[in-house]
Amino acid sequence: MNLSHPVSLPHGPAAVRPLRIVAVARHRLGRVLARLVPEVAAQAQIELVAHAFDDAVVAVRALHAQSPVDAVVAAGASGEWLRQHLDIPVAMVEVRGSDLMRALAAARALSPRVGLVSFDGPSEHLAQLDALFGMGIAQFSYRNPEDGPACIEALRAAGVEAVVAPGLVADLAEQAGIASVLMYSDDAVRQALQDAVHLARHSRAERSRHERLGTILGQLQDGVVAVDLRQRIEALNPAMAELLGASVAQLVGRVLSEVEPVLDLGATLLMRDAPAEEVLQIGMRTLVVRRAPIVENGEVTGALLVCRDPAVIQRADRHLRANQRQRGAPARYRIEAFTGTSTAARRVRELAQQCAASDATVLITGESGTGKELVAQGIHTASRRASQPFLAVNCAALGESLLESELFGYEEGSFTGARRGGKTGLIEAAHTGTLFLDEIGDMPLALQTRLLRVLQEREVLRLGATAAVPVDLRVIAATHADLAAQVERGLFRRDLYYRLAVLRIETPPLRERGSDIAPLASSLMARRAAAAGVPAAQASAWLAALLELAAGYGWPGNVRELENLVERLLACHGYLAPGGRMDRARLLEVFAECTQERPVPVRERLLKGARVAAERQRVREVLQSVQGDQGQACAILGISRSTLWRRLREENSTP
Repeated sequence: MNLSHPVSLPHGPAAVRPLRIVAVARHRLGRVLARLVPEVAAQAQIELVAHAFDDAVVAVRALHAQSPVDAVVAAGASGEWLRQHLDIPVAMVEVRGSDLMRALAAARALSPRVGLVSFDGPSEHLAQLDALFGMGIAQFSYRNPEDGPACIEALRAAGVEAVVAPGLVADLAEQAGIASVLMYSDDAVRQALQDAVHLARHSRAERSRHERLGTILGQLQDGVVAVDLRQRIEALNPAMAELLGASVAQLVGRVLSEVEPVLDLGATLLMRDAPAEEVLQIGMRTLVVRRAPIVENGEVTGALLVCRDPAVIQRADRHLRANQRQRGAPARYRIEAFTGTSTAARRVRELAQQCAASDATVLITGESGTGKELVAQGIHTASRRASQPFLAVNCAALGESLLESELFGYEEGSFTGARRGGKTGLIEAAHTGTLFLDEIGDMPLALQTRLLRVLQEREVLRLGATAAVPVDLRVIAATHADLAAQVERGLFRRDLYYRLAVLRIETPPLRERGSDIAPLASSLMARRAAAAGVPAAQASAWLAALLELAAGYGWPGNVRELENLVERLLACHGYLAPGGRMDRARLLEVFAECTQERPVPVRERLLKGARVAAERQRVREVLQSVQGDQGQACAILGISRSTLWRRLREENSTP
């Protein structure tokens, strides 16, 4: 998951603030709280709010908006009201049995006619005690402040002269001339304050964890949403909210499958294993989606869904592959990969093995497609640098300025558009490894001068830098051009040429490796036929027909052209071999270049002429020995009548 911008999270002592607790009470309970608050002042910052019910809710919310409130202390009906309307933990001042007995005893001492007022209804246990022991306690209850005056009238009507009640009713009773005892003891208030401290600590930790998680989720470019067992959205980040077309606040609490049916997580909640990623269409957007159950203490408690834009994946993949190449992935080929039993192929392998034992620069020459980079990689993998980077660059594929920055790197701000932080060049990145310079003959003269300095001084100077960086690397260069001729024409530096050509290898063209063509083609066909699902025997038969057609072909594209023809054969086999049998006319049509006469070098033309003359002389001698019997002559020569006629016709047509 990618971050959209840097994240700052609160940390360290400077971010710690005191716990903040709001005590909600008025009347007599408020005075008790005011008296006991100093006892816990060292543990938390406690603020008193002299309100109840809705007014208390409004007051606490206003304080929370200014700075987070970690917990609330309250009692009675007002406390229950706060619990229902606030998202802040509320510690209740509880009336314990011993506290109630002491309060009732204190009220009995004031008058034999005692009443008890509570917000949660009459106590069945107290009623049983009253019936058993004849305590004569009248019970009353109230739900909201408006019930207070009615409760006082009920006390009067019942003849109650002393009452145990919460703060509001106790104060109203005093005003009405009824003696009162606050039902909350000091110990109960102290315990409530301590409970509030514990709740505040837990609330602070939970809120910090939630804020941290929210900050992290908010920075993710991927859309993330978590749901409970009923698929109600518990948390999501802005990226997912944008995807669903609403704000985070509007989406929290809604059922995800109702908001976007295609993102239904019902099946995920029923299983423990996370399914594989899948591609979904949401509106006009294509997304890669992954679902996973959330398991806590061995039980599934919800599910998580992550949506990713495929473009982000593709971009990350490109960067990853580019970085891997920049660091130098291991070379793929060994010297043995230059296959063939011909003398030319064996010579290349032997020379490459000798070059691998040295650290001197190597110049590999040869026509395009003859395996120059394969040989370079083979030298690297057989050398002491095999475990180090092998970096390659094609000097003909890049413009001068781009090639310079790729090879030598640059410092930040060295030119307009330079990457922030600068860039490490390939020469520097190949430190301790091998740098392969393909098509070195196309390197601009200005860069040849800089490369020569690297080879002489073993150090590289980035563009815009003032200090050179020492490098330890081996350079292997390759070209299809005649560098010696370019030196004479002034197109290539003579001193660089001799620096590069310490060790030399020439990769032979395919036309000089006649005995290697069939094995190479068979190897190429075997790999590609297996991938295409073509039976080996059938592929081999098709290849034999192609090689028969290409007998004597010059292979100007060398091994690369051979690969081309093998792939074309597989791609067009349905047209070439309808019903499984090769159609020669179609083969000639698809591979027309194989029937074209190749340009023959002077030396080969001379050899061919001498061979043809010898063949004609042999034909004449045999015909003379059998008195012109062409049948016997064919048998002796081991040729067909058509071949004999062709040779006789060519001889007769030769001036």
